[in-house]
Amino acid sequence: MRKAMRLRNKMTLWYTALTFLITVVFCLMLYFITNNVLEGMLEWEVRLSMQQVIAQIENEHGMLTFENEVPVSSTSMFFITEENGSELASYGEDITIFDQVPVKENVLRKVKGETGEWLLLDSEPVNVGHFVLRVRVAASYALHHQVLSTLRILFLAGVPLMTLIALAGGFVIAKRSLRPIRKIINSAEIISQGDLSERIPATHAKDELGELTGTLNRMLSSVDTAFVREKRFTSDASHELRTPIAVIRAYTETLMSEPGLTADQQDSLQTILTECMRMQKIISQLLTITRGQEGRYPICIETIRLDAICESISEAMAEQLTAKNMCFECAIPNNFEIQADQSLITQMLLNLVENAIKYGKYGGNIFLSAAKEDEQNIITLRDDGTGIPKDALPHIFDRFYRVDSSRDRSGTGLGLSIVQWIVLVHGGRIHVESDLGKGTTFYVFIPSTFVLLDHSNGSL
Repeated sequence: MRKAMRLRNKMTLWYTALTFLITVVFCLMLYFITNNVLEGMLEWEVRLSMQQVIAQIENEHGMLTFENEVPVSSTSMFFITEENGSELASYGEDITIFDQVPVKENVLRKVKGETGEWLLLDSEPVNVGHFVLRVRVAASYALHHQVLSTLRILFLAGVPLMTLIALAGGFVIAKRSLRPIRKIINSAEIISQGDLSERIPATHAKDELGELTGTLNRMLSSVDTAFVREKRFTSDASHELRTPIAVIRAYTETLMSEPGLTADQQDSLQTILTECMRMQKIISQLLTITRGQEGRYPICIETIRLDAICESISEAMAEQLTAKNMCFECAIPNNFEIQADQSLITQMLLNLVENAIKYGKYGGNIFLSAAKEDEQNIITLRDDGTGIPKDALPHIFDRFYRVDSSRDRSGTGLGLSIVQWIVLVHGGRIHVESDLGKGTTFYVFIPSTFVLLDHSNGSL
């Protein structure tokens, strides 16, 4: 998939392309206007030279004379002939190059000679007394071509230079223009990690970006307030529900010990007790999550042995493993130590193993290992169970999320959420890979050097 171009680069390219187009159009217009002006000036010069030449032909006492008192332009040539073809006067060394050019009266023509292009004009018959004369005037295109050639050189050098200047200027302008948007993106990245207290730096400009910044900050304030209320409600509700659930459980256990209960009554009471225990587990997990988010969960960092924790987990989960005839293999080196909170790491591993047992296949295998690599501890838990669909992988750490087609609904849906929070609060990260029908692998990365994080969102 092709990577999308950044907005700054798009703006720079559009600005450069527009500048290039405007420059090229301007140069072309200037070139053609200059060409037309020079063409018009050359035509005017030829006609003026024709008038000057004719005006200086005189008939003195029956004889034709030509007094070149008002010389024509140095870039022009002329040739005056009598009706019988004899030459009266001429100017220009190359005038003979037009001897083979037929006469076309009062018609401007572009003629190529040995020394370049010329604009040629033949007069109508000129009557001076009883004499009939013809005048031919030619003006060189040399200056015309020189000016246009200079313009082409300037354009060929100027257009790339202007394009480079526009490219550099466009990049600077786009960067400065998008600087507020970059601040919005940076703030949004921090907010996306869970820090709803972050705000976008206000801009003093009273433009659309200033309005956008103000609107987003007001929206974030509302979301932050609502989120705080939601956390407080969850914490308060969970705390308040503990007592009635405990009372229901106590009364249920008391009733189950009464003699004379029928089988149906025993089944009903067992169902109530099972649901009470499930509710107590949900409430306990909700309290763990909300206290962690509020930063009220005590964190005690110490050096712990991961292999010892693995042994205790194996003992704690023995009954569930036996029920599904599953094999739990722990391949953690002896005296494998990490810096972490022992109760939280134990809870994390319990949740992962319990999840693997619950959704593993009968007679399956669970493999837990750990290793040190690049200043971090890597804990790996792999099973050969049902696996998780790829479209569900991004959501498995969401609260109460289950994949309906493959998940046991007897769980709380909070176990992996707690796992993720424990990993984040230790400055680590968790990654999961899964193939349907083949199994799932969880990778937990915990830094060897512990950095205490904000418990509420896992950010520094």
